[in-house]
Amino acid sequence: MYEYVIIGGGVHGTCLANYLLDSGGYTHDDLRIIDPHEELLASFATKARQCGMQTLRSSFVHHIDTEPFSLETFATGHDREDELVATNDYPNRPTLDLFLDHARYVIDRHSLADCHVQGTVSAITDSGSRDSLRVETDDGAFDTRRVVLALGLGPQPTHPEWTATVPDTAPLAHVWGDGFDPAQATGVDGMTIVVGGGITAAQLACRFAEQTHVTLLSRHDLETALPEADPYWINWGHIETHLHTLPAGSQARHDRIRNARNDATIPPYVMDQLTDARDRGSLTIRLGEIACAHATDDGLLVRFADGASTANAQVLLATGLEPAPDHPLVSQAAETLGLERGTNGFPVLNDRTLAWRRTDGTDSRISVAGKLAETTVGPLARNIVGARRVAERLLASCPDSRGQRRTAVEPAHPT
Repeated sequence: MYEYVIIGGGVHGTCLANYLLDSGGYTHDDLRIIDPHEELLASFATKARQCGMQTLRSSFVHHIDTEPFSLETFATGHDREDELVATNDYPNRPTLDLFLDHARYVIDRHSLADCHVQGTVSAITDSGSRDSLRVETDDGAFDTRRVVLALGLGPQPTHPEWTATVPDTAPLAHVWGDGFDPAQATGVDGMTIVVGGGITAAQLACRFAEQTHVTLLSRHDLETALPEADPYWINWGHIETHLHTLPAGSQARHDRIRNARNDATIPPYVMDQLTDARDRGSLTIRLGEIACAHATDDGLLVRFADGASTANAQVLLATGLEPAPDHPLVSQAAETLGLERGTNGFPVLNDRTLAWRRTDGTDSRISVAGKLAETTVGPLARNIVGARRVAERLLASCPDSRGQRRTAVEPAHPT
């Protein structure tokens, strides 16, 4: 019997496990992190490199450790202060390499890998005991008192409708597709088109613009914003006042979150890179959409919605992921265990404990993290700081292995 089974070994799952072990209330025998990859954070690291990320959008106090200044201390102790990048009107941001090296240091310090089970979860069911659940995987079943779903942003990449008729052998790829490697992507004699209008598309376009001419195709004017939401949303008191006063699971909560997030925006430092690439003639920014594309021996014949066309092209999609509630495990758990879902299929949570409510109004033994938790944790739930907020709330609300309760403390640190 485990105390916690955490499903997902990305930033949110790893952060929570670190908090639980650091609290002193749990041991490695109490926890399991189930993730299909060979190492914790492997999926995050792969996706970051796939899109050409060089620095994080988050500041240096946002990481998986419990102490706010842990990453800064790590950088200073390893003579890597130059990897804390200065940003106008914002705290320093770490390079991707610094963030990942610090995360590995945290993982090694608490031997989090000892909790990792490489596997895929197929179902969450009742264990037969009223105080536990059973997590079924391709590596066997795990009985646990509590489950945390830390599943990431979405189950699969989203593809525009016109891609349905393009054969698999054509030069068309999605940045989040399995096995996509920008270093291995084969260029063609014609145009490289990156489809998307947010930070991922911009970073990908900048990376390819170093090698070839790129057209960045966006449906809307490119907009800049440094953080992904106002830093006020880091503060739990602000979340309680401006989100929890709205009905749980309501459209009103989703509207407030959507209005608060700077989705499909590009931070100024990436916009500067786009401008530099455009000025040196290796990048074109175009507004519009692709109407259709046909495979030829020399690449794709692409027709745009405005009637223009280009031949011998390769297309790289940065069009996001399917909604997080569409993950099959979310539907399976809700149907099997009688859990309530609100607007757009999001879990309806107890705002204090993050427990997923049953349809009878009682709390289940399942909690959620990441994007799935944003109707309670707010517009920054999917971000690194959201992982820290979830960990703090769970520690504050759940009795530990000694039957005690903790009190969450709002850390005093820069946003």
